[in-house]
Amino acid sequence: MNPLLEQFVAEADELLASVSEGLLRLERDPHDEDIVNSVFRAAHTFKGSSGLFDLPELTALTHAAEDLLDAVRGGEIALTGDLTDTLLAAFDVVRAWMDHIAETGTTPPDAVPVRVKLAARLRAPLGEGPDPAVVEALVTPQAVHRAPDWLAVCGEEYLRSLAQHLSVTSSRVRAFHYQPEAGCYFRGEDPLGLVRQVPALDQLQVRMPTPMPTPEEFDEYSNVVAFVGTTRAGLGELEYLFRYVDEEVEIAVVDGESIERLLAGEPEESAPAEPAAASTELDERHSLALRILTAQLETLGAPCPPDGLEGRVRSAAAAAQAALMALESTELGADLDAAVEASLAEGTTAPLTSALTAIAETAGAAAPNVRTNVVNPNEDAAPESAEPQVESGRAPAAEADTGGPVARVLRVDQAKVDRLLEIVGELTVANNALPFLVGDAQTPDTLRLARKVKDQYSVLGRICEELQGSVMDIRMLPVSVAFARMPRLVRDLSRKLDKEVRLDVEGEDTQADKDVIEALAEPLIHLVRNSLDHGIETPDQRTEAGKPTEALLAVRATSEADAVIVEVIDDGRGIDPERVKAKAVERNLIDAAAAAAMSPEDAVNLVFEPGFSTAAAISDVSGRGVGMDAVRSSVERLGGSVALRSTPGQGSTVTLRLPLSMAVSQVMVIRVLDQRFGVPVDSVIETVRIPRSRVQKVGGMPVLDMRGVLVPIVDLAQLLGMGTVSSEDEEDISVLVCQAGPDRIGLEISDFHHNTDVIVKALGGIVAGTPGFRGTALLGDGFVLLVLDVKELVRYACPVG
Repeated sequence: MNPLLEQFVAEADELLASVSEGLLRLERDPHDEDIVNSVFRAAHTFKGSSGLFDLPELTALTHAAEDLLDAVRGGEIALTGDLTDTLLAAFDVVRAWMDHIAETGTTPPDAVPVRVKLAARLRAPLGEGPDPAVVEALVTPQAVHRAPDWLAVCGEEYLRSLAQHLSVTSSRVRAFHYQPEAGCYFRGEDPLGLVRQVPALDQLQVRMPTPMPTPEEFDEYSNVVAFVGTTRAGLGELEYLFRYVDEEVEIAVVDGESIERLLAGEPEESAPAEPAAASTELDERHSLALRILTAQLETLGAPCPPDGLEGRVRSAAAAAQAALMALESTELGADLDAAVEASLAEGTTAPLTSALTAIAETAGAAAPNVRTNVVNPNEDAAPESAEPQVESGRAPAAEADTGGPVARVLRVDQAKVDRLLEIVGELTVANNALPFLVGDAQTPDTLRLARKVKDQYSVLGRICEELQGSVMDIRMLPVSVAFARMPRLVRDLSRKLDKEVRLDVEGEDTQADKDVIEALAEPLIHLVRNSLDHGIETPDQRTEAGKPTEALLAVRATSEADAVIVEVIDDGRGIDPERVKAKAVERNLIDAAAAAAMSPEDAVNLVFEPGFSTAAAISDVSGRGVGMDAVRSSVERLGGSVALRSTPGQGSTVTLRLPLSMAVSQVMVIRVLDQRFGVPVDSVIETVRIPRSRVQKVGGMPVLDMRGVLVPIVDLAQLLGMGTVSSEDEEDISVLVCQAGPDRIGLEISDFHHNTDVIVKALGGIVAGTPGFRGTALLGDGFVLLVLDVKELVRYACPVG
């Protein structure tokens, strides 16, 4: 990209975030003129900037949205919920296009038909443009009556699961059958590489020939296999990907019903009487003609000055006539001349628009097999994954205009900040090496020099700490960055579930490291979706329970010492411990005896177990038993913890405790036999050295009574497969008391050392992902320290309880 386009892409994030946030605020307070003007200015600025580049579809779509916002600003139309849906859908598409532009410098291949459909919806409230229903019918791909036989290779179990999901969500997927020619390798084709590029690939199967060639007949340079797959990508994306092998690819749009018919063995619809080649050619001509007619309808619907009316009308009519001639359907255009004259006489495009609409409907009905490169912008939408990325050190602007002083912001590439942090880490390690050098060189003759070096070490240490703190401040972001998507998520889901929900957000200025903030978004989405789907009742249910119809969902953030506390609170139905126990037993997560002995508080926390779900049916909101488990896993990967409190009938509170920073960690250095390890300080509760006689055994497990709490004692050397820390005849033992999930555990070690700040780097190569180890860190004496993850180590090697 050229530098100007790069700057536009960077600024687009703030403008689009301002538009989305403003629309949500405007829906709650539609009469606030300041918000209306702020949203309009952001959209106008974005449209004007896009016009500097060769991105006509982007400019045209944002221009249509700007016209609608201008009408709202002028009081010509009221901003309703449906109107807000349309505007948000349009800017969701724009945001997705910006991601594509950032990668390629151009809009996606299916941008034209998507823009046509959305522009028609945006201009309909203004009384301009073609009827959106007509445009939808012309350009939306229709699902086949029965899924093709080749799709059966994906397996009955997968197809039944897919059919159920599609039936529940009323969505569709695209299925493709790719049969490369036998000599494709000699033309430089890479079939496997091609299918691996299919976006949003859900299933891929290799279809083998029946029967397979015998070893004597087999030719390793001749292709004999085909590929069958399903994807949620659009037709336009698939056709663009397979554009050079289109004669070898068959694509079908399938829904739940068409798959059910395939599984039931219903016969396929009769094939057309024409030869396949003639049918394909006719379909392509129909598709092209319908696109031309739709484009003319959109052109006629756009604002036009009086002196340009005649040229626009005659140009649209001529283009339509040419399209009908290609279809050999000139009889459909018999009334076009009369419509042109009527439009010129009345000074409006309405007569010609009506005539072209009727022609387009007739032509569309005559082409049932037409495939068009169109993706329904509302189909399979995932607005959560399309949120704008925020640059390091700054958050999206809350409003386009605040009236206050302009903030001085320096845009810095994140990689440069990360590199600066690495240099600070190396400087810290080098500084920490000075005491070791002093210890090695200290003699009676050098005591005075050693004291001077120590003094200088203190000064250098202070400078390192200040420098490290300054770099960390650059990486700090407010939690409002992670909270930014919550209003949109709550609005869309509450409308979909027919629930009334008020979102209360507090503590948006609380700051944490950018890595923590970015990783916080996914757990928050899971928690909010669960609260809306499972926790909060419908208005009727709340009325029966004596509650106001509008539920409260609060998302709050506070800072506490070296941690960030985030709470998600709802006043819904709460969690019934007995129902949770029954579901856990039903899903074989625990046995009946353990469930009977479990306290209500422990029972509630079973929702974090993998595979647990109380949903009666799987939907596109929840019900697959991965949400709360994913929350716990994500938070613990960050070095945090999750706690859940719930009162039946009153609501639930989920508390996330996260470290302020993941870049620099404070660890306690310990010794196990002759090996040093690091343990994150936030996992350590206390360190004790006690007589071995205080250790008792309960059920064969060594335990220590710590102020009335029984703490299991585990030999850390045995956990690590290193042997045993101490022999039974030793009088005292060293115990590191740590928090392992909801429980405490004591790790018997050889000795304690000092605490130190380190930069932990994840394990790589063949040891990447080894459970029980957070990573490695370099100490001042050059020793590479293995940093333990106590929670994972205990969970995998010695489960507690």
